[in-house]
This record gives sequence, C-alpha cells and structure tokens, in this order.
Amino acid sequence: MFPTPLTAFALASFMAVVASSVNGSGTITFGSSVEHLSVKVSGSSGRARYEDKAAGGNVNGQININCVNIVGNTATLSGLVTHSNKKSMIGQEGVFRIVDNGSKKATPDMASLINFHEPGTSTDCNAGEFDLTPVKGNFTIR
Repeated sequence: MFPTPLTAFALASFMAVVASSVNGSGTITFGSSVEHLSVKVSGSSGRARYEDKAAGGNVNGQININCVNIVGNTATLSGLVTHSNKKSMIGQEGVFRIVDNGSKKATPDMASLINFHEPGTSTDCNAGEFDLTPVKGNFTIR
C-alpha cells in the first residue's frame, strides 16, 4: 500500500479537471447583419476576433476574453474590446453565446451576435438572454 501523502497526491492529480476550451469560427446572419466570429479560449481567458458587416457600416476588432461560463455544449463569453477600427468601441465589454452541436451537418452550431456595452452596465458571461442563430462554420467546446 502507498503511504497516505502519496495516495492523496495521486488521487488529487487523477481528479484534476482539465481546463475547458472554446475554439473555432463561424459566420452568422441576423437580419441585415452578417458577423464573422473566431474564438480561441482556454480556461477563463483568450481572444475573440469579430467582423461585422451591417447597414451602419463595417466594424472589426478583438475582444480579450476574461469571463467564460460553460454549461454542457453552451459557452457564454465576455471581455473587453482591445482593438477596433471604430475607436469608440475600445474599452467596451462584449458578451456573446455559442452552442456546439457537434460535427453533424444536419444540426449546425449556433451563436449570438456580440452585445457591446459599457463595462459593468449590463450582463457578462454569467447571465443574460441571447438570440441564437445557426452558424456557417464550426465551434468546439470542451
């Protein structure tokens, strides 16, 4: 039999949770808006890049993700805009949701448009209602 400290260490190592991840890219069409989103997140941080083509103009940028909430096949992410061609968006918080429906072509992944707001004035990755639409692309949540 192993000594007690070694057994406890082995058990703790065995039960350690692997960091969650959200990766992939996709394009969603919501009304007249077409948004392309790419995400690379490990644990509770990462980056999302977006390109939004809408009636109001074309906007693109990067969000440094600092909040990740994964429940089953659904990830809600939020963070601060650090780069954007629309300078007034820098410092805004962006929050969005992704649903990974697997690799089956019959059931596409889903995503919401990114909701932007002043930090602390609305939801982050821990709450919120999101309108989801099918994605042309693929996201993987683990």
